[in-house]
Amino acid sequence: MYQAVYYDHQTYTYHLRDDKQGWLDFQFQPTFWKRVEEYQDGAQPILTGGWAIPTKKYDKYDPDLLEKDIDKSLLILRELYYKQDDVVPSWHNIVYIDIEIEIGGALTPEYIRSAPMPITSIALIDVTTKQKICLIVDKTGQIQETNQDSKHIIPCKSEKELIGKFLSKFEELDPTILVGYNSAYFDIPYLYFRLSQVVGEDEVNRLSPLKKVQYSDFNGENQIKIAGVNHLDYMLLHKKYIMKEEPSYKLGDIGTKYVDLGKIEYEGNLNTLFRDDINAFIDYNLRDVEIIEALEAKLKFINLTIMISHICNIPYESIYWNTVMNEGAMLKYLKREGIISPNKPTTHNPSLKAVNETYAGGFILEPIPGLYFDVIDLDFTSLYPSIIKSLNLGIETLVGRIKVDHRPTYEQNHSLEKLKERDPNEIVTIEKLNKKTYSMSANQLSIGKLIKIIEDNKFTISASGAMFRTDEQSVCSKILQGWFEKREHYRGLKKKAGKEENWDDYKLYDLFQHAFKILQNAMYGTYAKSGWRYTDGRLICSAAITNSGQSLTKHTIDFTNNKINNEYLKLNKEELIKRFNL
Repeated sequence: MYQAVYYDHQTYTYHLRDDKQGWLDFQFQPTFWKRVEEYQDGAQPILTGGWAIPTKKYDKYDPDLLEKDIDKSLLILRELYYKQDDVVPSWHNIVYIDIEIEIGGALTPEYIRSAPMPITSIALIDVTTKQKICLIVDKTGQIQETNQDSKHIIPCKSEKELIGKFLSKFEELDPTILVGYNSAYFDIPYLYFRLSQVVGEDEVNRLSPLKKVQYSDFNGENQIKIAGVNHLDYMLLHKKYIMKEEPSYKLGDIGTKYVDLGKIEYEGNLNTLFRDDINAFIDYNLRDVEIIEALEAKLKFINLTIMISHICNIPYESIYWNTVMNEGAMLKYLKREGIISPNKPTTHNPSLKAVNETYAGGFILEPIPGLYFDVIDLDFTSLYPSIIKSLNLGIETLVGRIKVDHRPTYEQNHSLEKLKERDPNEIVTIEKLNKKTYSMSANQLSIGKLIKIIEDNKFTISASGAMFRTDEQSVCSKILQGWFEKREHYRGLKKKAGKEENWDDYKLYDLFQHAFKILQNAMYGTYAKSGWRYTDGRLICSAAITNSGQSLTKHTIDFTNNKINNEYLKLNKEELIKRFNL
């Protein structure tokens, strides 16, 4: 099973690390698919309709050439591993890292790129050997190199010596996964830019087993790409997996809250601590990686990332983007079924990158202060995934939508029941999506005729007015259903392992069920991106989900309140106590 993947755009070469075969270096000519007017020998069905035949000829400007815009890493992982289910590598070399520098200015992106201050120490924990390592600049010679009790202290006479010894130790550890905290913003970029200044880019490339380290000029995640090493930022993983807002994302605060392990306290600033108590400074640096180690022992975010990545066949560093996660899952499923994927809507129609459609989001009920006796708590099971399945929502099942002029206010009106309350002679505009060009066409229709079409064809209609076919289950619904079933399967195994007090299996199955829960809930967000491969480019599907969620919530509130007001509140107090065993 793959542990890391890297595509070299200069040599057109794939570099893939496998837990059984080691490093594999190869070139691969992908198969593209040319849309044809009718079925031919060797043709395969396109998800959005029609047929396509295989070709090796690439044409950037051919709108009928499909699967030409799939990311190179997603493409090769799909081709090599699409038959695998819930399989992860048998091992990983995981290393935690934290760097300390002399205090200078504020750590802005510009300051980090200039990297003006020297590195004073680097702390590492090698998960494989359980060794804690601290390389520290000690110009006075007061620190002796020690390697005992799984703690290796390596003093260096200069920053340049520290860098050299760090690179040698890094090559020795040969990490497949490198983990820091806020390291995508600070540690790894600063390390890259500082090393480039002090020892040059050739030495910086030693961080990579492929001798390739690249910088991308943007301020998002993973500005620095270390080819062959998966860099994961534990703070970003925390934000992804624990969706509630934390009062503070500082490492010490998160460590104290979740594992009762905070930063080491000291007086003054770090420069003073480094000067006056170098042993305490070493402990301070090591404590940061110890906190990450303790967090992972409890929260298992790295293991969760590995599991989700292999369920979806994506590079580990893509875990932050739900669009990539779900595209990988869809590509994998369609490959198994022999169905050709469409290109991204924005590939066909670049103007969709600037789409400005609006729609209502989640429903928030304004609180009414007071003390209440009649309170009920209702919790929908995976609301948005359930709506997707109920509507049979998907790009291939999307029929069209009722066009309205005031989008923020119209969403709750278009159920079949609501349509039947309107004048059957009323004329509405129906918009239909061309799934080849992602353009829209409009026709006018009476409400009565629209109702007949919906009922005759058994379409579903969302609160936003989007309509979907039901003659065949959408691929998105099938995948979600599979994830629902797998989550229940692993929850059952978890429960069984708990009864048997098999705690290793209990933790493993808990991780798997959690992974499938995350995947289910992440599917909606992909539809909110106009450039996602399996959506309409105009947020039609996204509006159908959220607006139906609003409608369902409001109707449930009305139903429950009516039930309480019309039935239960007519009972006297003794009858209520008896009925509900209060």
